[in-house]
Amino acid sequence: MKLINSQCATQLSRNPGNTHDVWFFTSELEGERASSFRQERWCRIFLQKGARVCIFNIRGAFSYTYAVFENEAQFDAFRESCRTKAKPMASIREGRAAKLIRRIKHLFLIDLFLPNNFLLIFHAHRLLVGRRSRNALMASSPPFSVAVAGAILKRLHSSRIVFSVDMRDAWGLHTAMGGIPWIKRTIERAVLRSADYVTTVSHGLKNEYEATYGIKVGVMYNVATHYFDLPPGFAEMDWASLSADIDIQRLKLIYTGSTPERFYDLISIIGGIKHFRDSQPALAERLQMIFVGACEEVQREAKRQGMTGSDIVFVPHVPQHMSKLIQANADALIFLGYHGDGNKGVVSTKIFEYLLLGKPIIPFSLHEGSDVDRILRRYCGRSLNLHTKHDISNALASAASIGLGILPCLTDRDDIKHLIKDYADHASNLLSCRL
Repeated sequence: MKLINSQCATQLSRNPGNTHDVWFFTSELEGERASSFRQERWCRIFLQKGARVCIFNIRGAFSYTYAVFENEAQFDAFRESCRTKAKPMASIREGRAAKLIRRIKHLFLIDLFLPNNFLLIFHAHRLLVGRRSRNALMASSPPFSVAVAGAILKRLHSSRIVFSVDMRDAWGLHTAMGGIPWIKRTIERAVLRSADYVTTVSHGLKNEYEATYGIKVGVMYNVATHYFDLPPGFAEMDWASLSADIDIQRLKLIYTGSTPERFYDLISIIGGIKHFRDSQPALAERLQMIFVGACEEVQREAKRQGMTGSDIVFVPHVPQHMSKLIQANADALIFLGYHGDGNKGVVSTKIFEYLLLGKPIIPFSLHEGSDVDRILRRYCGRSLNLHTKHDISNALASAASIGLGILPCLTDRDDIKHLIKDYADHASNLLSCRL
């Protein structure tokens, strides 16, 4: 176990009656994955409210860090130290072995039984013994194991904990993760019903949780606060340094991130790009699709459909600061909607990063009325619902012939910043211990 800021930790154990402590069970705060920014956002808001934030952060199977922060300066120093030490890592591991391991992990619920989960529970239990007043505890899932840990502690110390679960993604209700659905949903139901508050990232997930588990759920969109204070200009991208296949003369439509197995309708998306090339080759020469990150599934589908040439270029995972530079230099940004009814309520930080950059966005597979569709219509005045290969081919042809101005694009960055208020309101509720 790694203990940071031991003086504060000693004060915490000696002063168990502090009503403004927020315990945060996390898994990403020592890295730069996209999910870390939502967790960072929560920590900053609690600190701005005058709370003392104690993080219980797990990584892998064995790593466990406990750290206490009295103010944002301490938290900034911690995050900067983590960024300096962290190795660039995609949000998913690729390859056949990785896929097999993921399937086994979800089938046998291995995440719930890793050593650092037990260490977290025992450590938090020890700190709670003898505590006189309520303590706010927020678990940020995934991994769902931290929510399970919070539920166990809530059962053991119900009078001392105000328990909040922030579901950044579905677990038992997820359609692509594998495992035995009824077992996972039974566990998920018990954990979420034990919580005093449940929050999530979209109205789609909120509706599904409420209908399935009979609970009340709040919504806080992933508003990408790490893009609020962007510089007035970015350095020019050296495209040749990314890939020799990138043609600087063509309009660059770029996707940054990962494409997990079974998440996206890649058959239709690649089919649409191929149909555009086959049916209008002259127009196709004006556009180039660039996928940056762990996009093995896209690459495999492109190969399967016989995509040749440089219409689609693949670039390996890059650090977050480089990803931001690539996005800022793109002509348009590609958003992939989760493949399922209503896009299953999946709203990633990515859509808000794209919006705040003020770039045209071409969304594939967005269902009308889904959260992202409504976000685009609300803040950009338009959206696109492209599902079939013909839909996608026609949209690409219009973008190439008429211009990228036909695509959704945010014009007023300040218009979207009010969404952070939902976080502040929820933080106030937790700190006041109102049930």
